[in-house]
Amino acid sequence: MPAMPQASADYDAARHGVAVFDGGDRGWIEMEGPDAAGFLQRLLSSDVNQLRDGGGQWSALLDGKGHWIADLLLFRFEGRFGLDLPAQRVEKVLQMLQLFHFGEKLAWQGGDAARLLALGPRAAPALADAGLAVPGTEQDEFAVGRSGELLVLRRPDRGAACVELLGPVDAVKERLLAGGAVAGSARTLEALRIEAFQPRFGADFDEESTLPESGEWRRASLTKGCYAGQEVVARVNTYGEAPWQLCRLELEAEAPGAELADEAGKAAGRVTSSSGRAGLGRLRRRYALEGKRLWAAHAGARVPVIVHPRPRRLG
Repeated sequence: MPAMPQASADYDAARHGVAVFDGGDRGWIEMEGPDAAGFLQRLLSSDVNQLRDGGGQWSALLDGKGHWIADLLLFRFEGRFGLDLPAQRVEKVLQMLQLFHFGEKLAWQGGDAARLLALGPRAAPALADAGLAVPGTEQDEFAVGRSGELLVLRRPDRGAACVELLGPVDAVKERLLAGGAVAGSARTLEALRIEAFQPRFGADFDEESTLPESGEWRRASLTKGCYAGQEVVARVNTYGEAPWQLCRLELEAEAPGAELADEAGKAAGRVTSSSGRAGLGRLRRRYALEGKRLWAAHAGARVPVIVHPRPRRLG
């Protein structure tokens, strides 16, 4: 997928060096207790029992009809779990935890620690040079560990190699910038996400969408026992595709929010995210075909669009 038409310094650093960004678009909930693993296993879409200490996994909290409550990255460390989720969904998830809690021996709390993202192939070495212990290796999608007062995460959803810090991050940020890291913008962080086809809650899917429609199969286990929304996920996996599909789009020009149509002018869907020539879009199932050509209506012009469906990757 083509990069940003005029790559900025922070974009170039995230691709080839190290750039630092604010991670405040995500929230954090910690849970601990002897019943925590079993509670989350019954509640979340991923197989929590397969999660090792010091690691993480793609996960989700759904309602009974398979609609999104929140997308999650689930981490396990020090006898507890960390739920990384959209910041705007923290209160909703806390309500759902309370609703499903029936006396299990566990406790949770929402955190508001500062968050710093270090992106790029030099991110982990730069943090090590700054005196931090970075868990895992470059081959690990997920890793989590402590370095002094900081919780350190490797996470795969930011569009480039990423190490995140939670806690008192200001001093580390200053050391990284003094060492040559580039301060990053929200615009660049969004561009990296879109180019890597990482859907975002509130933009590409929401509480009216189902997990199968969003194509986020990597967050769902088809072999574990029951969880909220499991019946819908299993039925679509067994008997066919969802009526809507989230697809990667290749556009000749940026067209955020544009309506999509076929050659005959029939409605095909909508662009949900767009940056440069990269985009994501929610399409009717019959248009979610590799190489399908559509048109985006934007700013009085017809922008050519090529569709690339998302391969199914099970959790």
